[in-house]
Amino acid sequence: MTNLNDKMSRRKFLQMTAGAAIGAAMLNMPGMSFAAGAKVKAAAYNNLPDAVTLAANSELVQLSYQKIKDAVKTIQDRSLARMTMDIINNPVPTFMNNYQLPGSKRTVYNKLVAAGLLDSSKTSLENFMPPYNGGLPQPFYSAPGSGYASHHAYPGGLATHTAANLQISEGIYNTYTGLFNSALSHDIVIAAQALHDLAKPLVFQWQKDQSSLTEYQIAGTGAHHIFSIAEVIYRGFPVEEIVAQACAHTIPSGKDEQIVAGYLKAAAVIAGKDAEKLGLVTSKDTIPTPHKQEGYITSLGDHDFVLSGPACQKSVAILKEIAAKDYGMSKAGLEGEHFNRFRNYIGAQYSMMYIDSLASTKNGMDKIRQAVKNVVVK
Repeated sequence: MTNLNDKMSRRKFLQMTAGAAIGAAMLNMPGMSFAAGAKVKAAAYNNLPDAVTLAANSELVQLSYQKIKDAVKTIQDRSLARMTMDIINNPVPTFMNNYQLPGSKRTVYNKLVAAGLLDSSKTSLENFMPPYNGGLPQPFYSAPGSGYASHHAYPGGLATHTAANLQISEGIYNTYTGLFNSALSHDIVIAAQALHDLAKPLVFQWQKDQSSLTEYQIAGTGAHHIFSIAEVIYRGFPVEEIVAQACAHTIPSGKDEQIVAGYLKAAAVIAGKDAEKLGLVTSKDTIPTPHKQEGYITSLGDHDFVLSGPACQKSVAILKEIAAKDYGMSKAGLEGEHFNRFRNYIGAQYSMMYIDSLASTKNGMDKIRQAVKNVVVK
């Protein structure tokens, strides 16, 4: 998910599962073990790296990235496992090959507008697709988890968000199969969750000021979701995986089923395919029946944002206060590249979830200040 204003019904029970607090006792010494083998690293205040380099050197980010790969390796269907891992290793948006000729973007843009799948008052032709030069915009592991004002908004946030979602989804899968003996495909749950945000390296490209590119909407949701679905359609993934992945942003119950069908139709148009002929939607703008539970699990598993979105926003506000008071950052610096590098470094080392968890403890502000001092050296 990207927009915190998206609907949260049927999702409340996951609010607590995504944010287990990690104790602050180990923060008194730089370089001490942080979480699950990751160690924080210190850098000079005036020499903080660019986003991609930062993510590549963050142990927390790389640990999360490896957890994603480990989860994908559990997929039993060798073809699905290979196709999924190919994207995790190299999320190049191959569907964009359709849009390298002059006028190609305008044609599909107009088609989406005519079908009621794109609101031209919210998304212009110029903003419809992110810049693309035929290569990989950035590695999977370096993209933020969402737009710069939402969840896991730091270099590597996509890796931490996806790793968290996979563990949450695994827990839901185990609950439903263990308690209810549900007939579920573990392969589809893992593949759909691993790939649900595969287009974020394209959509949230890092800018010169170390903020991420602004996202626009397609089919009433963040464009990354539609582009992610378009990519798996373009690559020929199984229908079951595509539909389950499409459910990540909306559970297909009642009228919301038409919303999911809209996601699939828009993505198919962008991929140059016919959603109905592929069996992704019916002539009545519904998804295939009977509904498979894997889509619901993918949606429930993607609700890390319920907690991590507010956690990121609150943490950024705290870090601005610390940047000004402890590091003397100017008002102008707090609104530009200087602060962006500062927040990016801290986020990629600890995660904003961790900063927010400290804030709720006794003497939380002092603990956060110490954590910052451990990784950003004056």
